[in-house]
Amino acid sequence: MGSVDVNILYAVHAYKPAYRVGGPVLSVSAAAEMLVRKGHRVTVFTSNSNLDEDLDVPTDRPIDVEGVEVWYFRRQEPLQKWLPFVPYLSRSIGFLYCPAMRDALNRLVPSVDMVDTQMPFVYPSYAAAHAAFRYNKPLFYHQRGIFNEARLRFRGAKKRLYIAAIERPIMRRATTLIALTDGEQRAFRLLGVATPCEIVPNGVDVPAPLEGASERVEQRFGIPRTAPVVLFLGRLHPIKGAAILLHAFMDAARRVPEAVLVMAGPDESRLISEWQLRLADHDLKNRIVFTGMLTGTDKDDMLARSDLFCLPSVGEGFSMAVLEALANRTAVMLSPGCNFPEVETAGAGRIVASDIPRMVDALVDLLGDRERLKRMGEAGYAFV
Repeated sequence: MGSVDVNILYAVHAYKPAYRVGGPVLSVSAAAEMLVRKGHRVTVFTSNSNLDEDLDVPTDRPIDVEGVEVWYFRRQEPLQKWLPFVPYLSRSIGFLYCPAMRDALNRLVPSVDMVDTQMPFVYPSYAAAHAAFRYNKPLFYHQRGIFNEARLRFRGAKKRLYIAAIERPIMRRATTLIALTDGEQRAFRLLGVATPCEIVPNGVDVPAPLEGASERVEQRFGIPRTAPVVLFLGRLHPIKGAAILLHAFMDAARRVPEAVLVMAGPDESRLISEWQLRLADHDLKNRIVFTGMLTGTDKDDMLARSDLFCLPSVGEGFSMAVLEALANRTAVMLSPGCNFPEVETAGAGRIVASDIPRMVDALVDLLGDRERLKRMGEAGYAFV
């Protein structure tokens, strides 16, 4: 490898293998590894959070993760500790306060060329941004869908106060804002921030065709090889639209009698037990499969096996799960909140409002023509 060109600090709320946190862990780690392969130096400062649990990793010191120097700092969440019976606190990622991070930033930041923060509302981004200001380093600021208008309505009062007091001053002093989509760029402007903004979408590695996925999925999850499969891949959270998809599929299942819905992801909001009680009343227990978090070959097989990926999210930055579905030749059905209208233009999927009757009609129509789904999947593969 040649000489190091740029020395970059990434500050991120979580890093692999914290896959329960979701897509940013995939996109940030992929970007860091790619930059290292190109000859740059990347150091990651992150917490040891894996959403509602802690990673089993060395903390407060550097380790090598796929060629990237990563510091996992031990987080402290006093409110979660003192009030574990409050669901909002016990099930959220929290503020991710890491006591040892500030001193480490003061030692490292003077030697880096730039600082790149990856998520608002968390301590690693806050601390790294202010370290960049202290040492006059360029700051690049990502929001990753957090400032989507619909998302800001969710517990909105607290978020608006924090933006006014903490995030907006940081954004105004940043060198450049980084948006994943046009929608994110508009969201920055709606917050009254005029800092220069560049659109840099996520990328995805295109996998080789995967043989035998249907057989392995049948053995592992009991899903018949001939069944049309709808896949939801993400946190089971209201923002992601998991409950809306579940109810839409329950109605559509009467008209597509062999279809199976796979709900794959961590049960962040503790919804599965409630949903399973409802399914028992509708005789759909064997047609809606809750797999929990999927990683590795199980995830690859499920993406390759599925006929239709569905994400009726309230608001996304630029979903890695959607990109992974397209790269696996899987047709997609997305809400407008996914901010990806290009999939419909490319013939790779359909944009459907997060409205149960409309979603039912779309599911029935799409699942009734699996050859069309295959063509859409091929179009998606060519698109990405």
